[in-house]
Amino acid sequence: YPRISLTVPSIVIMVPGLYIYRAVYYIGLDSINGMLWLTKAALIIMFLPMGLFVARFLMDKKWRYSD
Repeated sequence: YPRISLTVPSIVIMVPGLYIYRAVYYIGLDSINGMLWLTKAALIIMFLPMGLFVARFLMDKKWRYSD
């Protein structure tokens, strides 16, 4: 397997980790800030793959017009 296919997913999944941790912490304290942090984490999780898709769509002509 290519090295990038093994390292990138394991690093990318750690990006929203702090946001999820803080969300759980604030939800445990029964604070409304927990939902704010959870929303931020969900948006990061949603838009990371979309950003990779857009970059690939814009830069890779073979992938964009494949048969």
